[in-house]
Amino acid sequence: MTPVFERLTIAAILAGAALLVLFWPQHDGRRDWHRGIRHPALWVLLSLAVSFAATAILRGQGVVVLGILPFLGTLWHKGDPVRPLPPPQPRAAPPPKVMSRAEALEVFGLTPGTTREEVLEAYRHMLWFANPDHGGSHWLIDKLNEARDVLLKR
Repeated sequence: MTPVFERLTIAAILAGAALLVLFWPQHDGRRDWHRGIRHPALWVLLSLAVSFAATAILRGQGVVVLGILPFLGTLWHKGDPVRPLPPPQPRAAPPPKVMSRAEALEVFGLTPGTTREEVLEAYRHMLWFANPDHGGSHWLIDKLNEARDVLLKR
């Protein structure tokens, strides 16, 4: 293999890698070349591809082309500053689901005909187990409070 053919092969591989960077899917799964063109790896790969091709084609003058490459980027983006991408917008939280009476009865293991005293007794009993010191959590306490409020219509 001749050195010219080797350098042109390397230049073609680097140009192919630059195309992959340009059209690679973004974090959201879309292929957006506007974002890909801002990627620094694209410009590194393209400058390497051009330098390998220039040294292969212009056998003695390839060094001159390599000296010009850093200035090509300033000519390309003249007066067009790269703007940062806007920050992603947070998703709105879904509205809180209101617990139904049947769900509240199921939390305490009660039947529909229970009295106020039975609800309070079951609440106090379950509250002991929901305490974080006894292996529970604050989320469980919030659910017990919500179930109690639904059954006692607070």
